[in-house]
Amino acid sequence: MIDQFDIRILNILKNDSDLSLSEIGKRVGIYSPSAISKRIKNLKKEGYIKKSVSLLDYEKLGFDFLTITLIRTKYEKNYAQKIGEKLKSLPNVVAIYFILGDIDFVMITKNRNRNEYLQIMEKIMGMEEIERSDSRIVAYTVKDVDFSKINLIDIPSGATHDSLNQ
Repeated sequence: MIDQFDIRILNILKNDSDLSLSEIGKRVGIYSPSAISKRIKNLKKEGYIKKSVSLLDYEKLGFDFLTITLIRTKYEKNYAQKIGEKLKSLPNVVAIYFILGDIDFVMITKNRNRNEYLQIMEKIMGMEEIERSDSRIVAYTVKDVDFSKINLIDIPSGATHDSLNQ
């Protein structure tokens, strides 16, 4: 079970995981860095924190060719898992979503250029499970994935992983 202190810690870490344990403690009202460290380790162990990563500026690194590909597949048993595994193994894929409706998957890639993306498309067209795809090139990003607007403070005290997923 997580409590309000854990929720406050998560709310802080989702925006800035570089803060010191002392600073996090000050902000949540627990002044022992070791207590904060134990709580963070427990949040990781319980799966509330999947992993800590650095948010890179991919455009500065030359990955400024962003695409969104809508993919329709042929239906067969366990097709979502099977095709999902194939798609996520492709290079430069940053997200894949299995969706309901006329389209089965949305795939987002970040590439250095058009040719790099075309290589991915060749692989997709070679997959017998794919019926068709429809690609969009992003002209510019208005707002990228940003979880800072999600207010975790509203999570009830004593919530468990299972109760949050019901």
